[in-house]
Amino acid sequence: MSTATRWKASSWERVSLGAKRYFGSWSAVVEYLVLKPWLRPGLTNRFARGALSLKDDIGYRSSVIPAKDVWELFPGIENVEIRMGRTLPDEGSSVSFREMVILCSIVRCENARAVFEIGTSLGVTTFNMALNLPEHGILHTLDLPLTTDDQNDISTVYDVSVSDRKMIFANRQERRFLDSSIESKVHPLFSDSAVFDYSPYRSSYDVVFVDGAHSLGYVESDTKAAFALVRPGGLVIWHDYNNGFFWPDVHHYLTRIAPQYGISRIRGTMFAVARAS
Repeated sequence: MSTATRWKASSWERVSLGAKRYFGSWSAVVEYLVLKPWLRPGLTNRFARGALSLKDDIGYRSSVIPAKDVWELFPGIENVEIRMGRTLPDEGSSVSFREMVILCSIVRCENARAVFEIGTSLGVTTFNMALNLPEHGILHTLDLPLTTDDQNDISTVYDVSVSDRKMIFANRQERRFLDSSIESKVHPLFSDSAVFDYSPYRSSYDVVFVDGAHSLGYVESDTKAAFALVRPGGLVIWHDYNNGFFWPDVHHYLTRIAPQYGISRIRGTMFAVARAS
């Protein structure tokens, strides 16, 4: 038998645990940002992404795009039940697992029946959003035409970053929603988003999810398309918004238009969200 006692912030056990975690963090920084870069740079890149994401979330400050908890923005979302699947293997380009839970919860909380996604990639997010639509829900997802293994270039209206080019030339043929229970809900569209004809789809969607290319031209073009697609009272959600370190053009453009649209950041994610008037 043992007895548990209430802990105190000043107790030796508490101080010891804090010191252990501090020096453990310090040693990890030295190992992965000083020693390992010479030996295994791939591991260093993964560590740096995590550290920079944590720094961004803890240190985020903005006078025009406030960070709010998702339950502040969507009262009642804590009672929503969602479904998730086909998230593995984690190929690195999709939203994080936490973000996926939040995104699917928003789709359910909004009782969304129609979703438009700009930027399909491997369709992981596509699959999970569609999985949380009602029986007769519909999801249109727009992406650049698929590339082949021997294809070395593709024409785009605006410049794209190295990271975007990596995904453009990835194997996108085997998308996660194919041969699935929700495949009939998903309608893939192929075009450069900057020249796609959105006119048949205007003002038709409960949620528009913007996760396309990250250069300024595409962020601006995709955002304008999103507000043309969403119905009054619907949501526009952007991925890859943060303090600007990872995707500076997303940060700069959304900061510029935030006063007009009332954009908020969802704390603990790289989501920005606005409700259409």
